[in-house]
Amino acid sequence: MKLTSLVWISALLFGIKYVMDWAYTAWLPQHYIFNPQTVNEICNGVLTKYKDTPDYEVEALLRDVRDALADHYGEEYINPYVNENWVFNNAGGAMGQMIILHASLSEYVILFGTAVGTEGHSGVHYADDYFTILHGEETASLPYALKPEVYTPGMTHHLQSGVAKQYSMPSGSFALELAQGWIPCMLPFGFLDTFSSTLDVYTLYRTVVLTARDMGKNLLINRKF
Repeated sequence: MKLTSLVWISALLFGIKYVMDWAYTAWLPQHYIFNPQTVNEICNGVLTKYKDTPDYEVEALLRDVRDALADHYGEEYINPYVNENWVFNNAGGAMGQMIILHASLSEYVILFGTAVGTEGHSGVHYADDYFTILHGEETASLPYALKPEVYTPGMTHHLQSGVAKQYSMPSGSFALELAQGWIPCMLPFGFLDTFSSTLDVYTLYRTVVLTARDMGKNLLINRKF
């Protein structure tokens, strides 16, 4: 490849990165409808209903969180809680389960957790991720940490854009996850384990269909980028 071609390609890539970085801070936030603090308050409001009921059903809690989000943000933006829409998620060596409550090009909201426990890599994302624990706990650490960060019900773990952590969740742990940023850039992290290890093409197919369907609905019907 000629030097001139390399210069042009480098300039093009630099230009794309510059525009995406500018949009990340100046343009994308104009399209957000979710507020991390408000989402945390909604989750804690639901958790308050269960604090004196030690043997409550986790599904009842998750359904109430979904309903509280829909009451605040509108049913058009929050998908129904349907058991058949739960799918496995393999990413960064960790395996869990999730249901998509909202997916658009700039934001997603999911319920994520694990019935049996999991541990892995958080990924490095072009988005800010807010992980509010609903049941169980999450531990996380940066590469230089000698003690884990511990997040319990009601606490939100903010994983900043470009930061990577190791994380783990014991069995029976579930959380509400809000991501804000360039969501399409996060999708390969959630898909590549299918090709490198699991070969679970059916789960990949369902995940792609559910994600694309919701992104399309929000873009074309709700006019939500």
